[in-house]
Amino acid sequence: MSAKRKVNLPVKPVRMDVVYYYPCPHCGRELPLISPVQPVLVQCDKCSGQFPVVPVDERMSRFLKLISANGRAAIDQDYL
Repeated sequence: MSAKRKVNLPVKPVRMDVVYYYPCPHCGRELPLISPVQPVLVQCDKCSGQFPVVPVDERMSRFLKLISANGRAAIDQDYL
């Protein structure tokens, strides 16, 4: 019996998010947060310390997504 082999083709991204890194004031670990647009209290996954973070400008995050066509403009040209 011959089994059909499925060819695995590279998959293109469908959207993007902007990740900001906030250093924990207790242990120094950099916590990745996806565009926090409101003040929020976060908990470090390393030391369990809690701390508030300064929000980012929502308009700037939207602008970055817009100019990159939601990530599609960042695709390597060899794969288009």
